[in-house]
Amino acid sequence: MIVDYYRGFRIEVTAQHVDGAWDAEVRVRRTLSDGKPHVDRVMCHKSTAKAAEDRAVRYARRWVDRSGVRTRPPPEPP
Repeated sequence: MIVDYYRGFRIEVTAQHVDGAWDAEVRVRRTLSDGKPHVDRVMCHKSTAKAAEDRAVRYARRWVDRSGVRTRPPPEPP
């Protein structure tokens, strides 16, 4: 699952089946940047892959909100 352009960041989530439950791997990358992405594993132990991905997307959005990196709003057209 990919959520494009959340406050200037690209969020990629991949569900992984571990020990009978679903967890997720999250990659958060600044849009139009060659920098390394923030990679984290969300241990959510959900019963379905979709539920794990949804939880991981919420986690990633909170990380973006708290990371302190602010993006400038797009310039207004002339």
